[in-house]
Amino acid sequence: MAEVTENTTYFRQDIQGLRAIAILLVVIYHTGIAFPGGYIGVDMFFVISGFVITQLLSREYARTGTLRLAEFYSRRIRRILPAVAFATIGTLLISVVALSPFGEQQQVVDTSRASSFFGSNLYFYMQDSYWALAENPLRHLWSLAVEEQFYLIFPVLIISLRVLRVKMQSSAMRISLLIISVISFVGSYYLSIGNQFLPKPELMAFFGTPWRMWEFLVGSILALSPTSRRSLPRVATNLFASISLIVILWAAVTFNSFTVFPGTAAIAPVFSTAILIYLGTTQSAATRFLAIKPLTKIGTISFSWYLWHWPLIVFAHRLSPNSHYFAPISAAIFSAGFAIISLRLIENPIRHNPDIRGKRALKLGVVCTIAPILVSVVVQFASNSGLGLQEIKNDKIKMSSFTDVHDCRIDKGKAIPNCDFNEYGSTAKRLLLVGDSAATAISDGVAAATSALGMNFSAYYSYGCPIILKPVSKRTHCITTFPEIEKKIAEIKPDILVISNMSSIYVDNVSRGEVLRDQNGKPAADVNQSINIWISMLREKINNDFKNQKTLVILQPPMSNMRELVLLQKLFDEKISFKTSEIRNRITRAESELFRNYKNFAVVDPATTLCDGVNCKQSLNGQALFYDSLHLTVKGSLLLTDLITAELEQLTAKN
Repeated sequence: MAEVTENTTYFRQDIQGLRAIAILLVVIYHTGIAFPGGYIGVDMFFVISGFVITQLLSREYARTGTLRLAEFYSRRIRRILPAVAFATIGTLLISVVALSPFGEQQQVVDTSRASSFFGSNLYFYMQDSYWALAENPLRHLWSLAVEEQFYLIFPVLIISLRVLRVKMQSSAMRISLLIISVISFVGSYYLSIGNQFLPKPELMAFFGTPWRMWEFLVGSILALSPTSRRSLPRVATNLFASISLIVILWAAVTFNSFTVFPGTAAIAPVFSTAILIYLGTTQSAATRFLAIKPLTKIGTISFSWYLWHWPLIVFAHRLSPNSHYFAPISAAIFSAGFAIISLRLIENPIRHNPDIRGKRALKLGVVCTIAPILVSVVVQFASNSGLGLQEIKNDKIKMSSFTDVHDCRIDKGKAIPNCDFNEYGSTAKRLLLVGDSAATAISDGVAAATSALGMNFSAYYSYGCPIILKPVSKRTHCITTFPEIEKKIAEIKPDILVISNMSSIYVDNVSRGEVLRDQNGKPAADVNQSINIWISMLREKINNDFKNQKTLVILQPPMSNMRELVLLQKLFDEKISFKTSEIRNRITRAESELFRNYKNFAVVDPATTLCDGVNCKQSLNGQALFYDSLHLTVKGSLLLTDLITAELEQLTAKN
């Protein structure tokens, strides 16, 4: 996505226009107002980068007879690193006042460090955290990491082929790149559909550079191809170029977070972009459209706008969750101003400075790498110290006050903990709490309820692993850990089983994890199908394992913006609209309808206590009720004690 225009002789207005289309699709997609498939703008950037970089290297080789890697990497350092460092530092500083210090600021710190070493795509691949994948203000840097890794690999690949006497502009070079591209695409396809020859295949296909390489190489092959396109009839060029633009728009409108991607779906935007580049030197109507001044101006700031738009949209969502589209749209427009400032004050002066090359470029790269890391150290210290938040100083905000309960997490490769608490003797009834991280967050309320009823308490859970394993069976850590939880259920034989899961993170594929699949292995095409599959799997699990088990299900709580946990809290409303949790609400309604069909099941909906049907509480008497956007604090959990106790009493009384 970094713009490459080192030689103005070869500057093409149509490519600037393509960059504009790409960034507009991405920005509008991130605001949520339109283009659910707008993420294809990133794939367009990949093709453009592959084309321009290869053309640059090819022309340099034709002019000098060699490829000067030092000069190439100097240009990349000048073009990319200062802008990225500036945006990263800005995001880190804003996060101190706009995000919660309980995990969120730390995630930004970790992401910034990974980004400084071109590794944020690998960082996100290795994360199990929903927030790290879905709401992190530096999440968008994954694509820049992929691009930077391509820039490191591709010149070396070309030189290696030249050592094998493959000529730069020869068909042998194009065939060699085509073979690599096909291998990359096949791997991308098989990973995208969930074939597990690597862990977390869908995430690997999405974030992995080897499986995105083919998108760059399509542009590279195009750059090394003959220019006979000029002899095409005008009717043909108009037709192909117009169809390509329409296909890009079609993909942006019809694709969504449930589209199996990249896989075969990426073919549409990738080849449409390639065709538009291929025909860009003709006088087609599409080419003339792409070269209009408004688009070329947007294309000029596309790199900077990409860097700034997502962090500001995330902060806007967090600080003003009830504004619907106004906050993200305003943030997107405001970020364009940041982009212009970055372009004029940071990028252009450094990029066009002929003295920054060789050792000076290397020093610049070191400074741009170290500076965000140093700022991240300061931010990390501020986060851990609380920076003025009394709740942190008094240690009032925890997801659970039970140290023992935290130790009840079952992890791959770790010994199974003993989390059976016999406070009331062996003859007392026993309650067992199981689930994912939601079970941890609700543990105080459940433990308080069991204490009120004189019941013994056990707890076992695994983060990111729902009680229904089957629809998300490719979650590799769950394959190992969840059978251990099922074994505990069989061993303990609880009088009452309590289940708590964050259902929405499995149903709504916003974090680009694994899409739920039906019994035939067909992936859900949208959120409605995903909910239906989830409910179907829940029903199957109940009928197979819990039909005769007294069970209390504690539904996922409503979403939070953690207003009480950010320094800018006084500027914004205390309550958050119940409508903000729309997906959560749809899922819990469907779950409640299912559970009502089983006499031995009871349901606790935290929204009953936390919300009034219009708004949901974020705090009570100055104390935060949410630890992060999904999990309750001790205070929030204890607020549900009476509700849980009442349902447990009714379950206990049933024959």
